[in-house]
Amino acid sequence: MSAPRFDVAVVGGGMVGAVLAVALSRADFSVALVEAERPAPFDDASDYDLRLSAIAPGPRRVLDNLGLWAHVEARRCCAFTGMKVWDAGGGPELFLEHTAVGLPELGHIVENALVVDAAWRALDRVELFCPARMAGLSRDADCARLALDDGRELTAALVVGAEGASSPVRAAAGIPTTGWGYGQRCTVGAVTPARHHRHIAWQRFTQTGPVAFLPLADGRCSLAWHADDALAAELAELDHDAFCARLTEASGGVLGEIERMDSRAAFPLKLLHAERYCDHRVALAGDAAHVLHPMAGQGVNLGLLDVAELVAALEAGRAVGRDAGDTRYLRRYQRARMAENLMMMGATDALKRVYGSSNPLARRLREMAVGAASNLAPIRQLMIHHAVGLSGDGPRLLR
Repeated sequence: MSAPRFDVAVVGGGMVGAVLAVALSRADFSVALVEAERPAPFDDASDYDLRLSAIAPGPRRVLDNLGLWAHVEARRCCAFTGMKVWDAGGGPELFLEHTAVGLPELGHIVENALVVDAAWRALDRVELFCPARMAGLSRDADCARLALDDGRELTAALVVGAEGASSPVRAAAGIPTTGWGYGQRCTVGAVTPARHHRHIAWQRFTQTGPVAFLPLADGRCSLAWHADDALAAELAELDHDAFCARLTEASGGVLGEIERMDSRAAFPLKLLHAERYCDHRVALAGDAAHVLHPMAGQGVNLGLLDVAELVAALEAGRAVGRDAGDTRYLRRYQRARMAENLMMMGATDALKRVYGSSNPLARRLREMAVGAASNLAPIRQLMIHHAVGLSGDGPRLLR
C-alpha cells in the first residue's frame, strides 16, 4: 500500500504546531499532524498550569479567526489592561495602558494547555499520527518523506518542524542555529498576594533578573522570576514561607506580602535562532525557529505570527499553481518573519543585558530610555502597538 500524500505534514502538536495544523486545514490544504502524545483534555477544576502565555491582541486574532478563541475565553483567561515596569535601583517608572491605543486590553494571560485543547478540538480535517515520533526525514525533488517510529511512512509536499527548541526536523534538515544560555532560570507558579493585581502586569527589574506578576482570573498572579543560576538554586531550596518572604522582598512589596505560593518549577533560559526558516521541502515555526528571553512575554506571540505568515505564503503559492513546498514562497515566509523575530530577540537580549548590568553608564542609559518612554506619548504608543502585535499590516489571519 502506498504511503499517504499530504500538502503539509506538521511535526509537533503543541501550541504553534496544533494551531498551524488547524489553520492550514481551514485553508483547504491536506494536513497531517505528527505528535508523540495526545494532550489530556483541559480540566477546569484543576489548578492553573505552570506554563502560561501573555497573548497579545494581534496574535489573538489568529485564534479568533480560526474559531479557537471563543473556547479559550469561555474557560479561563484573564485580560490585563496595563503594564508597569520599574527598576529596583530607582529611577523613572514606565506604565503602559490600554487607553493609549484605544484597545479594551493589552492582552490576555492564558494557560498554554487551554490553547492546545482548543486547537486539538478543531483538528477534524487533519489526519493525526499520534502517538508517533519522526524517525527519519528524506527529501526528493517533489516531496518529503517522513518515517515514523511506529513503522509508518507518510509523504508531503512540505514538512513543518513545530516541535520546539530541540526540533528533530531542523536537525534532520541540517539547519544550523546560533544561540547561547543566559545562566538564568525562570521560577514559575501561582502566587497569592495580599492585594489584588487590578488587571495589571507588574515587572520589577533587579540585577539578578526581573520579577514579574501576571494577573490570573481568580485574583492570584502567575509568577515569572528570572534569576541567575546561583540565586535560582538557592530559591529552589527554600521552604514555602521563606520563599514567599524572599519574593515579597524581590518584588518590592508592590502587591503587599506574598501570602501563598502554590506548586513551583524552574526552567533554564536561553536564546536560539535558526540560520534559516526554510530548506528544500522543509519549514520551521515557533520555538523550532526562534527562542528568546521570556522577559517581554513574546515567545508564543511570535509563533502565532509565524502561523499567519506561513499560511499566507502557502496560499499565495497555491494561487499561481505552486505546491506547498515551493521554495520561492517559503522564502517569502522567511523574509516576512525573520527580520521581525530578530528585532524582538535583539531587543529582549539588550534589555536583559542592560538591566542586568551594575555599570553606572548602563543604569543611566536605561533611566533615560524609560524616562523618554514615560514622558513622550508617541514613543509610548509605538511601544504598545508593537507589543500587542498591531504594528503594521498583516496577513489574512491577522485582520
